[in-house]
Amino acid sequence: MDMEISTIEEVKTSFETDLDSVVQKMNNTEPEILASSVEWIKEETLVLIVKVKNDIFDFCNFDLCGKKMVDWVKMASSICTQKILENESLVFDFLKKYAGEYKQIAVLYSDTPLLQKTTFLEIMKYFSAKKMNFLPLQRGFVIRSEYVDNYETLLSAPFASFGTDDFFVVNSSKRLSYAFKVLNKRILAFHKSQGVVLFGEDTIYIEADVQIEEGVVIYPNNILKGESYIGKNVVLESGNYLLDTIVCDNAILVQSYFEKSKIPEGKTVGPFEKLINETL
Repeated sequence: MDMEISTIEEVKTSFETDLDSVVQKMNNTEPEILASSVEWIKEETLVLIVKVKNDIFDFCNFDLCGKKMVDWVKMASSICTQKILENESLVFDFLKKYAGEYKQIAVLYSDTPLLQKTTFLEIMKYFSAKKMNFLPLQRGFVIRSEYVDNYETLLSAPFASFGTDDFFVVNSSKRLSYAFKVLNKRILAFHKSQGVVLFGEDTIYIEADVQIEEGVVIYPNNILKGESYIGKNVVLESGNYLLDTIVCDNAILVQSYFEKSKIPEGKTVGPFEKLINETL
């Protein structure tokens, strides 16, 4: 990796004996839920996503591979009911407001766009399997609703680690660039797993909402954005730009620009075409 990012070390925070005893008591309480399925996560958990605003530069409004940072966090926890909180100082008020409606509340932050759905589910299963009532995370926490009155006191407890980059906090331009690279690689890896062939993938950019069918071959220097759809066995030769464009099966595109257009099945287009709001 050609960018060096300092490793975020876990700090084992020291805390008073009374806090230790409170945490121990909470985490030894018998759970009312089982970790054998994820249905209880969907039905009994509220996810509260706190939108973080930087005083100098609002990184949250940047697009990362076609989505805002808060949207990536929403995707990771989409199995649950979600509430967006605009002001971090109101976390406790929201915890109190919804404690009577849900058995547990997960508090996440918009500046952790690398959080994955698999990691979120792992966290919730761990929370249940370990019979916990409060689980501090590297960024955020999970709490049983009957303990919301204690949450501020418990925040100093040592956090549990999940995932490699999932709680990587984006609060600078350097960290924003790193998050972009990670998300782009994840998107490319997903499409390769679905039978898409990528040549020169370091020069290929695909946004999150682009759909690509199996058998597609993509050569270097292609940019696919928005809600573009690429049908089966399409060949994208080098140098294409696609935005919100539909490409039907077996088409071939060569070094051209396409925006909100539709390419019919088997059609060869390019090089040097520019199509905007057109259907061939």
